[in-house]
Amino acid sequence: MRYRQLGKTDLRLSELSLGAAALGMPYGLGAGSAGGMPPPPDSESVALIHHAIDQGINFFDTARVYGRSEELLGKALRGRRQSVLVATKVSCLGEDGAALPRPAMAEHMTRSLHTSLRLLDTDYVDLLLLHSASVELLENSDAVALLKHFQAQGKARVIGASTYGTAAPRSAIAQGLDVLQVAYNILDQRLATALFPYAEATGTGIIVRSVFLKGVLSPRADYLPKHLAALQKHSRAVQQTAASLSPPQTREAAALQFVLAHESIATALVGVRDFAELETSLAAARAPRWSEAIVERFRRLRCDQANLLNPSAWGLP
Repeated sequence: MRYRQLGKTDLRLSELSLGAAALGMPYGLGAGSAGGMPPPPDSESVALIHHAIDQGINFFDTARVYGRSEELLGKALRGRRQSVLVATKVSCLGEDGAALPRPAMAEHMTRSLHTSLRLLDTDYVDLLLLHSASVELLENSDAVALLKHFQAQGKARVIGASTYGTAAPRSAIAQGLDVLQVAYNILDQRLATALFPYAEATGTGIIVRSVFLKGVLSPRADYLPKHLAALQKHSRAVQQTAASLSPPQTREAAALQFVLAHESIATALVGVRDFAELETSLAAARAPRWSEAIVERFRRLRCDQANLLNPSAWGLP
């Protein structure tokens, strides 16, 4: 496993890291999975996490809203906590999706963090992120100040934000946060020019999620409904291009290789549900990096239809 520095922080992450959402709740595309693929049994989830550590993965990402993922991760990391890096996220939003007022926000975020620490069976997290942070939240609330307060208390080594779009991550950098978690993949390349140069210039660490676009850049694209036929077509173009390489590659391997070819990215988060999926990602992460010519072939496969790149706009549960 290769490792990269997370921006100007003192954290060094494995290039491949594990997102725990799929282990704690129904998630992603699959046959008969209108509400998401069900998570594996607890024993298999713990075994997957242990195997990931044994193979050199040292960074695990979860969130308060990822079902039982914090609990499972805490169980799996007992006795191994000091050898890994853990990230979780706090929400600052009420049930209506709006930012909570100041007193309520402080109480909500504090309770969220303390619950996460208890379930993770740890006194601190290595990285604490605001979940789905908007420009409004970052610039017109106490959310960032509260993160810095938790950091000063020793409950978080590094703080940052998980964001969407292009304006929010730039705002997070301006607010003094050191790490961003953003979506980036073969189809959604918007941040390559809109954010990454700025992040690199400011020493902001970049963690990439949605490498497989919730399963679209995998065989699970076959389960997309008819109204997303255009997205399926994009996925098959990636499949065909990957198969034409020498040696041929799968869509999943190509998706991961494309992300890791970008030097501004510290790590690529992947969600896996079984050992076969984990081994596929491990093999791709260990493979020689692509030449610039191959990277350019996949750059041409980008999709510029915003509605196809946002899973919340797909009309799926």
